[in-house]
Amino acid sequence: ITVLTNENGSQSTFLYDPVDRLAEQRGFDGRTQRYRYSATGQLVHSEDEGLITLWHYDASDRITHRTVNGDPAEQWQYDDHGWLTEISHTSEGHRVAVHYGYDDKGRLTGERQTVENPETGEMLWEHETKHAYSEQGLANRQEPDGLPPVEWLTYGSGYLAGMKLGGTPLVEYTRDRLHRETARSFGGEACELATAWNTSGQLQSRHLNLPQLDRDYDWNDNGQLIRISGPQESREYRYSDTGRLTGVHTTAANLDIDIPYATDPAGNRLPDPELHPDSTLTA
Repeated sequence: ITVLTNENGSQSTFLYDPVDRLAEQRGFDGRTQRYRYSATGQLVHSEDEGLITLWHYDASDRITHRTVNGDPAEQWQYDDHGWLTEISHTSEGHRVAVHYGYDDKGRLTGERQTVENPETGEMLWEHETKHAYSEQGLANRQEPDGLPPVEWLTYGSGYLAGMKLGGTPLVEYTRDRLHRETARSFGGEACELATAWNTSGQLQSRHLNLPQLDRDYDWNDNGQLIRISGPQESREYRYSDTGRLTGVHTTAANLDIDIPYATDPAGNRLPDPELHPDSTLTA
């Protein structure tokens, strides 16, 4: 592709090098980006409205660092397995880094964030989060420094059944035979949410043990949401023949408002002249 023209007549152009790699792109807004590559196909030079970024790699083609307009930016480090162990950059004179640890299966076991004085190496701030996994290899525990661990309770191939914070249940889920959520309890059963689905698998209702927050959903034959009903408010949605939203009608106590939606040929929304009378855009 060399030229892309949208419905408004704006164009985005693309230029390529002799081996068909993108060399320049000019967007619909006039923004120009340029790219250069190494002999092995790695991006080594990019320009974006005055910002020149150079990308550097090691012998294994892993990115090691980059510079922006000649100034050092991020740096990447790896272990003998090729796993990323550290990414760092300098921010306001401080060295900011994230360190990663892994188990023998390559799963992330620790993530340590540090802020150091780059001249003395003094540690100014540090925070670590540890990760653990089930026998199936699913993440089931996360423990941040100084905070209770968060645990995920799963069944089968990894469907979430509940969560705990430091041994205290946070939320529990009940699911149907298709593993869709049908009930949720949280806050020590202070709140319970029941969810129902229609025969097409679309959300039909969500009822909380606070009736004023109940919601019911209606859909048309095209699978589009046409109504959300609740004890305090109802909203109806209209669509064009091409499936674009054309209006929303909201009713409630002492409220009856209809908001039309107009779009240009590219599908971009245009302001409603009644709600925005000073706008120069028209549908």
